Amino acid sequence: MTLFQIDKIIGNINFDKNLRSKFEDMSKNDRVENVNISRLESERIRMRKVSDRGTELVLTLSPGSHLIDGDVVFLTDEKIIVVRRTVEEVLVISLHKDIPNDRILEVAIKIGHKIGNMHRPIKILGEQIFLPIQSNSELEVFEKVLFSFRNNLDISKDTIIFEPDEGYNIHEH
Repeated sequence: MTLFQIDKIIGNINFDKNLRSKFEDMSKNDRVENVNISRLESERIRMRKVSDRGTELVLTLSPGSHLIDGDVVFLTDEKIIVVRRTVEEVLVISLHKDIPNDRILEVAIKIGHKIGNMHRPIKILGEQIFLPIQSNSELEVFEKVLFSFRNNLDISKDTIIFEPDEGYNIHEH
């Protein structure tokens, strides 16, 4: 097994056109390796991981580093190693579009207060709020906690690569 010491993130294939092009070329030649990392692991700056092709990595990143899906942690002419974030279950709170204007602020603040008291990381996209859950029972908890808003929102589950909004990555406890 080969061991590589990784101390920085080279870039991301989703945001860097040159890396994306190199990744696509190397994919055609079967030179891509992936390393799966969970959201909680992505916060760590020191860890050992093994790629899907058996390459062992020792990551010692600088403080404040955060791994996201598509990050390139190793690149040579022979291979590229890309971080793949694992999917996780999330709760999706969808606000109805027909909330009366005089209730929007009240509903938004009270939902934020309820979620904030649970110390969860969140992601907001349009009228939807996403937050990670550990089990199906949490869906029931949120349905009870947000019961008074049942006419203004829907609560469901999904499975996604969850990346919290910047500044809203509260560590669960």
